[in-house]
This record gives sequence, structure tokens and C-alpha cells, in this order.
Amino acid sequence: MSRLSRGLSLALFVAVTACGDDDDEHRPPLGGALEGSWVTEGYGYTLRFDGDEVELYELTTVSCLSLSDGDVEEDGNAPGLGLRFTRDGERLVIENGLTLHITAQHTERPEVCTRAKPPKKDPEVNFEVFWHTFAEQYALFGLYGVDWQSRYDTFRPRVTAATTDDELFTVLSEMLEPLKDGHIRLEAGEHVFLPKPAPAWLATHRESVKAYVRAHYLSGPGVTLTAQERVAYQSLDAHVGYIFLAGMAGFTGDGTDEAADVEAASRAIDEALATLADKDALIIDLRFNGGGYDAASLAIASRFTDREQVAFTKKARVGDGYTPSREFRFAPVGARRFTKPVYLLTSNLTASAAEIFVMAMSALPHVTVVGERTDGAHSDVLSRQLPNGWSFGLSNELYTAPDGHVYEKVGLPPDVEVPLDAPALAEGTDRIFQEARRLASGG
Repeated sequence: MSRLSRGLSLALFVAVTACGDDDDEHRPPLGGALEGSWVTEGYGYTLRFDGDEVELYELTTVSCLSLSDGDVEEDGNAPGLGLRFTRDGERLVIENGLTLHITAQHTERPEVCTRAKPPKKDPEVNFEVFWHTFAEQYALFGLYGVDWQSRYDTFRPRVTAATTDDELFTVLSEMLEPLKDGHIRLEAGEHVFLPKPAPAWLATHRESVKAYVRAHYLSGPGVTLTAQERVAYQSLDAHVGYIFLAGMAGFTGDGTDEAADVEAASRAIDEALATLADKDALIIDLRFNGGGYDAASLAIASRFTDREQVAFTKKARVGDGYTPSREFRFAPVGARRFTKPVYLLTSNLTASAAEIFVMAMSALPHVTVVGERTDGAHSDVLSRQLPNGWSFGLSNELYTAPDGHVYEKVGLPPDVEVPLDAPALAEGTDRIFQEARRLASGG
């Protein structure tokens, strides 16, 4: 995918990919402390514990869809789900050992979960679940200037019991049209709708730009490829090194194991820095990085700081407000760290977790961003399903950069602005790289 959405990961639960500040201390036996039903604060889930089993459901005011189930050990770990459950006072804390942190409150089982299940293929039911999920979870209506109730009033009359799958897909796609959010996706078998259009140049220059990048940055004398070709590095001259980061997931293969990906990303950046440690400056290329895991981004960023730093804060939508903001930090890690000048190359294809890397690195005094504004898709993707089996994703969180600004939708600005000139690049002139090379060489 050209834009790797941070969707379902270890837990088959919810995509929350960021480094928290929780430790891995021993968890005492819970002794039935989780028994009963819980509803998450934000994220739209309900959980039901019965002895050593847990069931997870996607929840709206009109639906309760079974998502997954598994066994829970005495210490709260659920290995089959990749989750662990603990109590924090009256709250349930849901984690995945790396990045996920969601809280829930004990409650009676939601009434909607006790109703008879409607027909899965009913187009009106599927429309209602889709609309209510966005109405209750989507965090960015204000940023995009969309009145979601008016979208309901416009499109609901077009859906009846006789509506076909193709017609329903068209209605849902048209309803999403004004939300030009790179983290919104609707999938129905082979049909995929993304409301945010790709840059226009991709239609004419995609293959030639790919060929240039592969020939110059991913192959040739002196280039080392590692971590399933997600990382490439080389010495440009005696003073400047270059690292290409193709994504923030897939370092071990398919990218479904977040923990393994973070470990592999850490090994790859350590390998690159061991080779390039004597350089006076580094260029790190993120222009074609569509994202992945925030945890991988922060693991890599940890090799470029000599003290603990705030990477970002975020909060999730709850009703008409948000959960309390949660701060995410990164600190020095690894055998060596590079704190000499670093030049990050960005474009409007730099998206999602790649932007989180830029957000974290931009706070460091020795880092300069060269290129274009990034894509502007920061929230983790809340991945959901419809009764008919279709899937979709939406943004339910609001990220704030260390400078206190929200760059969702608008993207992170560069320090040195150089547009990505695709026609020139296709013909062999890489203006962004040239400017970074000039700066890195003391220009």
C-alpha cells in the first residue's frame, strides 16, 4: 500500500501504535477482578470477562459486533490476543506490551448487545452502523468542516431494503467524499475507496520515479539493504552518510507483528549507524515512507537524541470531548547515537507513522527538515467492520506536536522548503536531495 494505515496489529483489536511510559513490572494474579462487562473510554469497544475467557465487541449505539475472543491467564495476559489486562483502581487498562493503552469502565452489559442480531446483509442496518461509527468516534469533523448529521439527512433516503451492494458502496463512498483524510478507508472485497486523492504526479511519473529511487538509493555500489529492504544506507562521501527508510513496518516481512518489527527496526538502524558513525552529517530520506508503527518510528528516533524528549501527545474522542491527553516520549537507546547534523527529507507522501518520526525528530536541535509538507494523517486508524463483512478505518485521535500545534490535515512543515519535482526526478534530477546534500556538506 502506498499509504500504510496503522490498522489491526498484534491484538486484532484496535490500532494504537505509539510508545508509552508504562513499565513491564510483574503483574500479580487478578483473582476474578475483571469479571463482568466493561466499556472503553473512547474507541468504541465493550469487553466481557467470564472466568478465564474474554470476548471483545465493536460497539455503537445501534450495534454490538463480535470481534474476537481468547483465554486470559491469571496475571491478565491474553497471549492469543496479544493483550494484557490490569486494574488501575476502578478502571480496566488494556495494553499490548508495547504501545497500546486504552482504559475501560465496569458497567452492565450494554443493552444493544442483548438485542436479537439483525440480518447481516441488510443494507439499511449496514448504513446505520457505518454512519453511527463515524458519528460517535471520528475526531476530525471540525478540521474538515463536515456536518455529519447533514450527510445522514442527504444519504439515508437513498438506502432501502432493496439497495444492492454496489449501490450501498457508492452511497457510503459519496458520503465520505468531503473527508479528505488519508486514514479513512472503505473496503468491500476488491472495491476500495479512499477519499483523499493521491498526488496528481503519481498517475504519470510513478514508475519512472520508482525506477530512479531504486537505481540511486536502493541499489548500486556501496548501498546496503537490510530489514526486508525497508532500510538502505550508504556513504555518500567522507563526510556525509545517507539512510533511506521505506516504511515504518514490514521490517520482518508482512508487518503484522509489531513487537518483532520494532526489534528489527532497532537492529537495522543500529547497523546503519555503526557503519556511518564517523560521518559529520546524515541525510535520512522519508519522502516515500507511507508509515506503519509509531513504536518503530520512536525506536529509530531514540538513536538520535542524548536525552529524553517529548515526541507527541494524543487524546481520543469520547462523546463530545476527549480522553485526557497522554504524553509519549523517547529517550536515548542503542549502542551508539548520532547527534551531529541530520537532514530529514520529506514530501506529501510522507505519511502516518513516518510523520510521527518527523514530529519527534523535529524537536531535536541538530535536525533540519528539507522538502515538502508531510501528508497530514496522524491519528491511529480505528479499524472497524460492518455486519456484511466490509471493513473500514477512521481517525479517532488528535495528535499534538512538541511545539503545541496540531498538524493533522495540514501536515508538518519543512525547515527548508523544496517541492518534490516529479518530472525532474523522473529525468534524473533530485532537487530535494541536492539541497540536503549541499546543506550537509556545509553549504
